[in-house]
Amino acid sequence: MKSNHPMAEALRHMLSAPGGIELPGCYDALSAMILERAGFHAVFMSGYGIAASLLGNPDIGLTSLVETSLMAKNITNAIHVPLIVDADNGYGDEDSVVRTVFELERAGAAGMILEDQVFPKRCGHAAGKAIIPLDKYMRKLECALEARQTSMVIVARTDATSIDEGIARARRFAAAGADVTLVDGLPSVEALRRVGDEVPGHKVINLIHGGKTPLLPSAELHDLGFKIVLYSTPALYTATRTMIAAMSRLAETGELGSISDDSVSFRDFQQLIESTYLRRHGSAGLAPPAPAPTTSHTRLAAAVDPAERAARSRVG
Repeated sequence: MKSNHPMAEALRHMLSAPGGIELPGCYDALSAMILERAGFHAVFMSGYGIAASLLGNPDIGLTSLVETSLMAKNITNAIHVPLIVDADNGYGDEDSVVRTVFELERAGAAGMILEDQVFPKRCGHAAGKAIIPLDKYMRKLECALEARQTSMVIVARTDATSIDEGIARARRFAAAGADVTLVDGLPSVEALRRVGDEVPGHKVINLIHGGKTPLLPSAELHDLGFKIVLYSTPALYTATRTMIAAMSRLAETGELGSISDDSVSFRDFQQLIESTYLRRHGSAGLAPPAPAPTTSHTRLAAAVDPAERAARSRVG
């Protein structure tokens, strides 16, 4: 590792600090900003969410490295907390994995997840997954670890459908130097216990509403041995449900006032966007004088300042 990466260092500090990490998934820059504003100290860029929001596609390997790295760059420019990027299966062979590491480091990612699925891949909680031979994945993982020019965190993920194979692979990943491991799609509490007990090092558990893994409280999952609880899809799913309901009502009524209770106002949305943009490097001179505080802002506008939250996350 040759250069300093403040956000990767912040993420490593979070990993080494006591307690667990709650990691929500975003699907674009705006959703990442909202997750930061909501109080999370790190954000995950969901490949599942990017495929849906950017392309309108299911998570079947149609998103390219170019699209992923561009979205990662836009998101890291918009938030002040570490971003972990879903890099799927590295978009190809070992050479593609090396380029993936290079592009995501340049995009400002603090971490990336590299999985062992075949191409084309599938969502980790979907049926029909298949994985590549272990020796082939280990070469990809070793290339990713060696290619880093920064302290970017590497999360090694297996989609093995057998719990025994998943544990065996995760143990190999940790022994090879992966910073964090993820056995995705765990189907039972007993499987959670086994991974927590038998896989060394930092571990992630991925929770999806309607997915395979039991939706235990995060405190219980941390106690089972999972450092990171990944909520990869709630932002996408709740935004989808709210938009379908509100826009259907608007289409039926033809009255904008009929969805006012489900909407932020122009003023509050502008405050969210401008307060974030005008804290980015080089933009301070664009900021207007701060208005006197009012009591009319919504929770979205009145939440804790993102710069303050970033400072808190850097100190654990």
